[in-house]
Amino acid sequence: MKTRTLRFLSVAALALSALAAAAPALAHDGYFYGHRYYGRPHFVYPGQRVVIVRPPVFLPRPVVVYRPGPVYYAPAPYYAAPAPVYYAQPWGTIGGAIAGAAIGSAVGDGRPGPIAAGSVIGALVGNGLSR
Repeated sequence: MKTRTLRFLSVAALALSALAAAAPALAHDGYFYGHRYYGRPHFVYPGQRVVIVRPPVFLPRPVVVYRPGPVYYAPAPYYAAPAPVYYAQPWGTIGGAIAGAAIGSAVGDGRPGPIAAGSVIGALVGNGLSR
């Protein structure tokens, strides 16, 4: 590269960097709205804006009324009929105890031990037979 071309590119780069450094100084804080008259640009500054503020309007909230929903009743609960209970008649137990006491008295010669044992055994046998 020739020396003259190198100098020209160096000066051009220096000028370009100076222009880039000065670019924030050229900034305008208004808003550009084109040309107003005589070809000069027209800038509007934010501090000069006219703002019209209307007073707030307060309205009551709308009242929404819903019709109540239909009422559904649950069906009546179904209970199964109770199972029949068959109670054993006490007559078999009583008859067995009497018969056992009589047999125990005859076998034991009137002693109370065989009479009591015979009445208990006769009651158990009579209860089993009455079912």
